[in-house]
Amino acid sequence: MSTEESDILFKLVAEKYGDRLTPEELEEVKKGVERITEAAEALRNVKTGNWDEPFTVFKPYIKEE
Repeated sequence: MSTEESDILFKLVAEKYGDRLTPEELEEVKKGVERITEAAEALRNVKTGNWDEPFTVFKPYIKEE
């Protein structure tokens, strides 16, 4: 699905901003969109439950003297 999704997203960008970008810049945008959709797909594949929470770091307060 990642390829189909990246193609659709790239077409949207190309339609909106294609007249302002060179072919080389459009190619770089296409690569960037592909990387973003791959990362989004990887995130979607992470299974979480209701008990999962964001990781928090405990940092005790140390009074400055």
